[in-house]
Amino acid sequence: MKQLEVATYTMTIDAPIDHTFACLAEDEHIIKWNDHLIENIYEDGDASLVTGKRFISVQQFEKKEIRVESELTHVNRPYKCEVQAMTNQGVSTATYTLNETADGTDVTIRITLAPSSWLYTLYVKAFRWAIRLIYDEQFKQFRIYTEASAPKPSPAREAE
Repeated sequence: MKQLEVATYTMTIDAPIDHTFACLAEDEHIIKWNDHLIENIYEDGDASLVTGKRFISVQQFEKKEIRVESELTHVNRPYKCEVQAMTNQGVSTATYTLNETADGTDVTIRITLAPSSWLYTLYVKAFRWAIRLIYDEQFKQFRIYTEASAPKPSPAREAE
């Protein structure tokens, strides 16, 4: 299957890299900024972020609830995380890359899809703009939540 680029987002988050990674990858944070996620159900009941971790992601789009088989295919905390989701339509991959900077954390999010058939390939190419709209709103909420919930420097540290 050929991978199609769905979207790539780059942003600088005014927050430390550890906090930014936690907000992007840990369930307790994701449900606060991702309107679609209901819960992740882990095969072993453990939500730790390790490569190879399998889970069912329960999501809601409009009034429809869907369950998606997912796997963390790469975790290098707090610099990179990759998750794959397998559906009848194909395999989608979200790759999150973080770099600490003087201004906070640079985040690059790359979403790709390997459609399962030529029909889904046409669908993705035709409706990529609509798919991006869903992600645009979610990652806008991610940024707002992460910056608002970031630990504030102590007054003594600000004086340095």
